[in-house]
Amino acid sequence: MKKVLIIAYYFPPMGGGGVQRTAKFVKYLPVFGWEPVVLTVREEIYKKTKRIVDPTLLNDLPSNICIVRTNSIDLGRISSELKPQKEVKTFQKSIKSLINKIGGLFINPDAQMLWIPIAVKEGLKLIKRFSIDVIYSTGNPWSDHIAGFILKKITGLPWIADFRDPWNLNQYIVQSSRMRKKIQIVLETKVVNCADRVIFTTEKTMEHYKKEFKDSKFVTIRNAFDPSDFVSIQPKKFPKFSLLYAGNMQSYRGPCNFIKALTECFKEYPQAKQEIMVNILGQINTEAKRLIEKNGLQDSVNLIGHVSHNENIAYLLGADVLLSIVNHGGELIIPGKIFEYLASGKPVLALIPGSGSAAEILKKEGRGEYIVDPRNVIEIKSQIMNLYTLYKTDSLPRYPTDNLQAYTRKEATAKLSKLLDKVKS
Repeated sequence: MKKVLIIAYYFPPMGGGGVQRTAKFVKYLPVFGWEPVVLTVREEIYKKTKRIVDPTLLNDLPSNICIVRTNSIDLGRISSELKPQKEVKTFQKSIKSLINKIGGLFINPDAQMLWIPIAVKEGLKLIKRFSIDVIYSTGNPWSDHIAGFILKKITGLPWIADFRDPWNLNQYIVQSSRMRKKIQIVLETKVVNCADRVIFTTEKTMEHYKKEFKDSKFVTIRNAFDPSDFVSIQPKKFPKFSLLYAGNMQSYRGPCNFIKALTECFKEYPQAKQEIMVNILGQINTEAKRLIEKNGLQDSVNLIGHVSHNENIAYLLGADVLLSIVNHGGELIIPGKIFEYLASGKPVLALIPGSGSAAEILKKEGRGEYIVDPRNVIEIKSQIMNLYTLYKTDSLPRYPTDNLQAYTRKEATAKLSKLLDKVKS
């Protein structure tokens, strides 16, 4: 069997959507004649930096694959440990600000940079031990790609770099200085120019990189869902009309306009406050939390936090409507959960740019009727009440799920395996 070295700092038992992409590739690659050899870090590294840990994801991996876990020093730990107490809050804020400025110059490409020499050293051993045919790295963290770049230079083996997110073309990342921006561009350029193939998760992202680099080595392999994740899952039961948001609410997924719209719903229809609930699985920003409290929505918006992937699916299958948020500026982005939303057959209230990648997918699959401009509070409110009325009359739409083969993890891995075959030959 052909062998591929998978360089993935983020890997189960760490949780999250990006981790699942890599884990599902590892699960299905043997079906297509490729044996993955995984190079990652130890579980305690994730715990020290307070990252999500979901041990259930390990159950999905083939028992016979080789996973090598190394030590590492994650510089993100320094920042995460600066939890100021009240009496030293100002001082620690100053220290944290100073560290961020220094890091902007010297911590490149990211806080995982100290893993690069460890990954290169261990990677060389694995390449020799397993007679590796192809190197594959996944980022972020971008340090994975730097390790892949160095291994490619040393061994001459073909190398595929998977960009789960844009690097310097990411509009939501503001570098701390012009110098840091220049360093990041240099590093990204070296990675893109050296890799045999570069993978992106959306066509729009790929087109942006084509314009920037004028290269033909770029391909798209979308995120996806795994039908096996839905087997034997008992849906959660909710006593009210339930909306579910699965994932972190980051800057480009800020829910403030949704919260404002929900508040307006309850002002106009007080009875609805007793009959509508919103469950949020993941982290939510401080501004949104304050808005929830200010508008007295604590009993209507449940901040559940992170749950295991199996529990996530149970919540998803039990909800009446699924909520997706991508604010303007996020046109390149397709939230990974969109594909599991499609697989549920439930209506999706999508507060997303109408011309973005996520909207294209929903419209293509006939799920575009509840797409709303994320800036339009009045229209968001109108669609919430529209869906609530459909729920009251038992008229919420259900969508077919037997036509989604193109969005499965196995299909995505088939594309990756063809790419591996191509660069090996």
